[in-house]
Amino acid sequence: MNKIKYLLKDANFKNILLITAALVIILTSAAAFIYLYGKSETISIETSAKTRETGGSATEEKASSSDTVFVDVSGCIKTPGVYELPYGSRIFEAIEKAGGFTKHADRALINQAETITDGMKINVPDKRDSEGSGSGEVHVSGNGASDTGELININTAGSEELQQISGIGPVTAEKIIQYREENGAFGSVEDITNVSGIGEKTLEKMKPQITV
Repeated sequence: MNKIKYLLKDANFKNILLITAALVIILTSAAAFIYLYGKSETISIETSAKTRETGGSATEEKASSSDTVFVDVSGCIKTPGVYELPYGSRIFEAIEKAGGFTKHADRALINQAETITDGMKINVPDKRDSEGSGSGEVHVSGNGASDTGELININTAGSEELQQISGIGPVTAEKIIQYREENGAFGSVEDITNVSGIGEKTLEKMKPQITV
């Protein structure tokens, strides 16, 4: 009888040990799962946040890769040249860095609040071009030709040579060159009126000085 009681007591003890071991295994597994799952969620959240921080358009990524931009400033400003400015600068800041406007600058044609982009060309026009007077810009000899006494070929002349023609300033000279590049050579001197800003009155002043 005592032996039976001992065996029963021993069986109950073993069962308790087995149950306890099973509970320990279950709890340990649960704790490991919760730890790993929580860590995975943290990594996922951090990755997502980093993606949002580095996201954006290709233009924004390119812009953030450099803190400065380069701009070419020319025309009616005191010190023409290429200048380096902070990214996000405005045209008025580039003009200030180039020494400011000259007295003949046509400020009304420049949007000084425009944001500068890398490689931008800013050409400040001469208000005398729109007036058609050419005062102070043209070097004309007494016979109405250029300083050398030779007619200027509007199909081959460069910007400086074109500016020797009565009524032609730097802006209009660039327009003439651009027209030639896009449309080919002028067939006659009269064809120069196809260039924006050159009318019949300007042509009459130019005729004694130009050829094709």
